Amino acid sequence: MQEAIRRSKNIKRIAEYEKKLLEVLMLIERVTGDREVQVLNWMLDGKSQRWIGQHMTLSATSIKRIKDNIVKQMIA
Repeated sequence: MQEAIRRSKNIKRIAEYEKKLLEVLMLIERVTGDREVQVLNWMLDGKSQRWIGQHMTLSATSIKRIKDNIVKQMIA
């Protein structure tokens, strides 16, 4: 019984993630700039800000700033 409840909760959580991801994908066209697009794609792949920064030879703070710019572009 507990296993069924756990699976049900996981299915609901996955559905919520899918809904959020679809919202982001609908707004992705608003993102301009090569760095922003690259960071966004890696974030959607599940990479951490630290990993992205190391891969792009940028600091984690720079990646956070780029992420903040992405969010601003999407909600503008």
